[in-house]
Amino acid sequence: MNIQQKKLVANIVTVVLFTTVMIVGFANIKNIINRSESMRAMDLVGKEILEYRKQYGALPNETYVNQFIEKTGIVRLGELQYRAQWIEFGAKSNETILAYTEKNFGGFVKSGYIVLWLDGRIEWINEKHFEKIISEQQQKQELQWLHEHLNNQNQF
Repeated sequence: MNIQQKKLVANIVTVVLFTTVMIVGFANIKNIINRSESMRAMDLVGKEILEYRKQYGALPNETYVNQFIEKTGIVRLGELQYRAQWIEFGAKSNETILAYTEKNFGGFVKSGYIVLWLDGRIEWINEKHFEKIISEQQQKQELQWLHEHLNNQNQF
C-alpha cells in the first residue's frame, strides 16, 4: 500500500468510527431527554392531583386524571397506572405509590418506572426496586383487576 491508500483507509475508518460514536451518543441523549420529559409530565399530573385533593379533600378518580392528561396533551407519559382506588385511608403519603408508568429504554439509559408518590414526589426507580415496593403495596383485588384488565387489552 502506498501512502495515499493508507491515508484514504485511515480517513474512512475515522469517519465510520466518528459516525458510530455520534449515532450511539445521540440515541442515548434522546433517551435522556425522553425520560426527563416524562418526569415533567408526571410532575404536571401530580400537581393537578394534589390541587384537586387540596380543594376537595379526596383524590380524583381515574377518569378525571385521564381527562386532564388528554386535555393538556401530555404525550410522553405513556400508559399511566393510577392507584387511588386501591389506597387505603390513612396510608403513609411518603411510602405509598399513587401512580406510575413504565419506561423502557435501550443503551446507557436503563429502563425503569416513573413513580408519583402520594405526597407528590416524582421519582425514577429501577425495575427491581420498583417491583419490591409495589408488591408490598398491591392487594389481591388490585392484582386480580390488573390481570383482567391486561388480558382484555391483549384481546384487541
